Amino acid sequence: MSSSRSVATTLLLAFALAAPAGESDPSARWLTVYGWIQTAERLAAAGQWPLALGSYLEADRQIKDLAETHPDFEPEMVTYRRGLLVTTISETEARLTIDEHEVMMKYLDFIESLELGEGQRYANEYDAAYTTLAMAKAVLDELIETKPEAFREAVASQYARLESSLDWLGSQIQFTAVSRPGTAAVDESTDWGTTRFVKAADLPTSRPEASVTSELFPVGLVSDSAVDPFSAGSPARVPSAASSNEDGSVR
Repeated sequence: MSSSRSVATTLLLAFALAAPAGESDPSARWLTVYGWIQTAERLAAAGQWPLALGSYLEADRQIKDLAETHPDFEPEMVTYRRGLLVTTISETEARLTIDEHEVMMKYLDFIESLELGEGQRYANEYDAAYTTLAMAKAVLDELIETKPEAFREAVASQYARLESSLDWLGSQIQFTAVSRPGTAAVDESTDWGTTRFVKAADLPTSRPEASVTSELFPVGLVSDSAVDPFSAGSPARVPSAASSNEDGSVR
């Protein structure tokens, strides 16, 4: 159990030392190379040879790139490490069975996706980083599915770190989406009900009778031909002349 914990800690360290893709500082790149070498040595000491070989190969790839892009950076030290890696890789590879070699190749796929995804994350390419790290997680899932419990314990910390990184990226992607102009965040946990459309059949089909009385219109403003708009075209009954009351007032 202590060996598995040591392996898990080693892999977590390797994840943390993954440098952003395109790092131009040779010192930072050398630190990443050295981190992969240490990771490989600890994995080898724990008997995880496929993972150790994969880590050695990643260190070799990165140190070759460092030597090509920065030939003036510590040339003697870089040359020494490159020669030592060639020997160590050959010796480690000889220990692998056919099945372990396949595990190592998948582990290299994981490392490649990890390095690329972390680089995209630090470049604020959140969507691309999420996709890439999800691919890395899928590779680990495939390895874990067919391996014994000891292997699962060995990659447990790496797996947890991947999930944490994916959760963080997912929250950043969602925040960016809802922060765009014209986009409103909706709390999907709240039931806002269902919109009900009113149909024609739901509307009242009748209306109260309306009448026009002579009090609304002064005498002489409405002609005899005026029509009540609420009747079936019958002429309005309007007095043709003013009538006088007995007291002489006009109504």
